[in-house]
Amino acid sequence: MSLRTDLYADITGFLQAKCDADPDELSAESDLYHEVGIDSLDLVAMAQTLQSAYDVSMDDERIGALRTVGDIVEFAVSKIETEATV
Repeated sequence: MSLRTDLYADITGFLQAKCDADPDELSAESDLYHEVGIDSLDLVAMAQTLQSAYDVSMDDERIGALRTVGDIVEFAVSKIETEATV
């Protein structure tokens, strides 16, 4: 599996567990706030989960500006790839 696929699975799994999101209705375009119903505390918890799972730092302020599942995946991929080359 690719990094994006793994991240997508981890993020949607988190959203299913924390927000009771329907996995059949989640997509990369799903709006975290309006469709999924995530709140700021859940978003911080997701960032912490990703930090632990992928050994990467996630800026809470920056992650708070992301709006879709796909935005989070791309942000996380970028952080992981950047930190891997440092």
